[in-house]
Amino acid sequence: MDQSKYKISSERAIENLIGQYTHLLDKGDFAGIGTLFTHGRIGSIGEFTEGADIEKMLQSNLQVYPDGTPQTAHVTTNTVIRINEEETSATAVSYVTIFQQDVDRSFPLQPIMVGQYDDTFDHLEGEWHFRERSLSLNLTGDLSHHANPEGPSAKKLKEDESN
Repeated sequence: MDQSKYKISSERAIENLIGQYTHLLDKGDFAGIGTLFTHGRIGSIGEFTEGADIEKMLQSNLQVYPDGTPQTAHVTTNTVIRINEEETSATAVSYVTIFQQDVDRSFPLQPIMVGQYDDTFDHLEGEWHFRERSLSLNLTGDLSHHANPEGPSAKKLKEDESN
């Protein structure tokens, strides 16, 4: 999003990036997420993916339904933002709760995961950008309708559970 057209604070611009990520993810716009991370990378379970590879990573790790979405609602809360004095970089930590419903397979609306996003941002050419987003899983429910069972993340989760 071109932030230069709007007069908003650095805090609001960073909150907007956090919100844009969840909106794009819930719409199944994985290419849009790749664009959002043009200057950054995403990590979970110790694995990081950068730039254009983010779209492929999300496609391989998540189930996408006939409507083109993962049928989820990512809700971020309790966001704490810290911006350095020069306003050139920032960090944020947020809780994320993922809700999912799959009526076609009798999977009622329910929370499937609670975790934490640890984000870093850079202020480049007058705009804030993600540098890094790291997801930590704190509580997990039934991910069988969310994670692609053949995807790398599902396999890594199974390995971690068996150790």
